Amino acid sequence: MKNTIITLVAMFLLFAIANPSKAESITQTIPLHPGWNAVFLEVQPALTDPAVLFTSITGLQSVWRWNPQTSTVEFIQDPDTLVPEDPQWLVYYPGNPMLTNLHAIHGETAYLIHIDVGAPDPQNLDVQGEPTIPHINWKANSFNLVGFHLDEGNLPFFDTFFSSSLAHAGQEIYTLNGGDWQEVTDPDTTSMLRGEGFWIYCHGSSEFTGPVSVQLEQGTGLHYGKILSEQEVSLRNISAAEKTLSLSLSALSETVYYWVFDPANDVAGWQEIPSPLNLTIPAGESQKLRLGVKRAGLTAESLYEANMTIADAEGMNILVPVSVTGISYSGLWVGNATITKVNEPANVNPNELFKTGSEFSLRLILHAEETGTVRLLSQVFQMWDENSSNFVVFTDDSLIPNYMPAALRDGQPVSRRISAPVFPRLPAGNAIMSGTAVSSNELDPSVGNTLSLTITLLKNDPTNPFMHRFNPEHIEPEFDTVNQEWNFPLERIFEIERAIIMTFSDSYDDKPITGVPSLGWGSTEIGGIYHEVIGSTQGFTGLHKDTLHVEGTFLLHKVSDVSTLTQ
Repeated sequence: MKNTIITLVAMFLLFAIANPSKAESITQTIPLHPGWNAVFLEVQPALTDPAVLFTSITGLQSVWRWNPQTSTVEFIQDPDTLVPEDPQWLVYYPGNPMLTNLHAIHGETAYLIHIDVGAPDPQNLDVQGEPTIPHINWKANSFNLVGFHLDEGNLPFFDTFFSSSLAHAGQEIYTLNGGDWQEVTDPDTTSMLRGEGFWIYCHGSSEFTGPVSVQLEQGTGLHYGKILSEQEVSLRNISAAEKTLSLSLSALSETVYYWVFDPANDVAGWQEIPSPLNLTIPAGESQKLRLGVKRAGLTAESLYEANMTIADAEGMNILVPVSVTGISYSGLWVGNATITKVNEPANVNPNELFKTGSEFSLRLILHAEETGTVRLLSQVFQMWDENSSNFVVFTDDSLIPNYMPAALRDGQPVSRRISAPVFPRLPAGNAIMSGTAVSSNELDPSVGNTLSLTITLLKNDPTNPFMHRFNPEHIEPEFDTVNQEWNFPLERIFEIERAIIMTFSDSYDDKPITGVPSLGWGSTEIGGIYHEVIGSTQGFTGLHKDTLHVEGTFLLHKVSDVSTLTQ
């Protein structure tokens, strides 16, 4: 039992892990001059090896990174007095592995870069990678070598930028000018520079990254992968005045949505995010923003990337990476059809449909393969295959001993079984649906597309209504005492045809199929109009002298990505 539980936990973790996060790359260009340069990286380099990252820089002497894990910095060193043995520093010396202990360059970090005096002036360092989210591990009661996310076209003054932080307002600030550290004596008139690293004293503890703070559920960005549909962003105005933040996307404007609540009209729902989206936040307060993605229309397994710019028009400019992966329609779909209309055969128009007195629901199970084959199933099992370390789905009960349980119920491992008792158990070859919704690679739930299947209920099929032994319209069956079963007079039982047509649609009778807008519609949730025609292969309808029609809506949810039905 213990090994079974461990295996179940391991496979659930495997199932839950999404593809590695990735987002739209940008290039940060940093001008470098002969001598010492203090720079701040706003992107996480795609290539972190300093030997690769700085390969185009002529005259590179060394690259230094302050190590805040060591002792505090009480005074600012002249860069020319730095020595590689100092534990406060990690250093990269090109071509000198004996002195090098800085082996990777990371974003959201300030560096000192030393260039030979005879090198070109200036030369640009182009760092390509994913934008980083503002975060500083301040060392209390010490100088810190840091940088900030700034708006190149609207650079703030030092005094204004730090005025709302008790740990930094009025504290000493040093910038690197001409190879020497110089104290900023006029912070109210001295502008900060984007991509600049500088020393600032931190009095006590601090989490300050600027007058605007951005906090995410995932620290690296809004990465939705193939599983997540929504995440929350917390925006905080740390300044002493009201701020209006502007949010805009570089792409995915038709994919990213935000949750809107109108308390005046008591209306809430998902809406496409406008560009820009302006949010006003009072001084010292926070606002949470729910952001979701709709994958409808996205190509399966393709990665879509964008960056969201958050700016306050007062000097801050933060880029938040956004990414989402399209998903395939192949897999297992489970839901219900809700019957709300039937025809009246005695009516002048026997095919006219009328509203039922009450609703009737029936379970639906569909499986779609990557080849485009879609099957209507009456039951399905999901279990775990140890040999392939993957989930398997199948319909044959006899295959259960070949696999491991795929779920826990009351602490016990069990196989997952889903059934739709209103449909007979059809051989796999006879359960294939046809129609315009079957494309070359996947189930396509586009509006107006259809899936259809005609099922013949044989005389001895358990779902044939004539097999109901308590129906007073039928001859009383005889009980076979030898085989311990009821025998029905076959001359009073008819084979019945059930023609099922499923038309994909967003609405029915001018009402949304889902009832409320859904982010998963068209990707993990599909639906439309369910229509069934009930007749007989023998010229008799069996249930009635005329053909019967029933109609309503259907709604399916994707419950498994397993695209192969094991036979």
